[in-house]
Amino acid sequence: MFCQSCGVQVDGRDQFCPVCGKSISGNQETELYSFGPWLVNVCFSRPGTFVLMQKNNTRIVLTNQQIYGSSTFNNSIRFQVPYATILALENFEYTLNLGPWNVLWIKYVAPEKIKEVSIMSFGSNSTQTTDAFKIINSHMPTSL
Repeated sequence: MFCQSCGVQVDGRDQFCPVCGKSISGNQETELYSFGPWLVNVCFSRPGTFVLMQKNNTRIVLTNQQIYGSSTFNNSIRFQVPYATILALENFEYTLNLGPWNVLWIKYVAPEKIKEVSIMSFGSNSTQTTDAFKIINSHMPTSL
């Protein structure tokens, strides 16, 4: 569970955020949308020719508080981005050897560093990253 005000991870039993002091009671996390793993690639930068990608093995989940990706092999979390920590968000097309991929690129603040994740979808799944972009924008304190 995350504080919707500052994005810090909080214990579900807390009534107030230990960082910003805002009330977190009644702040239940609810899954809104999910997609993948087929025809979905994930990389930890902007996409590029020599960028290592996780192919067809990450399930993307959007909740009312965050977006995260989990491995379909062992259910481990690959990335976790509370909406309150997002610095930049883009949805664009990128051409790879198979053709155009729809990309959702997120730049966010993680503990002690700034990170990036790109979620790429292809073919019949290409609208899913655009749908995710709209969901994230609707849950941001201010649209990016």
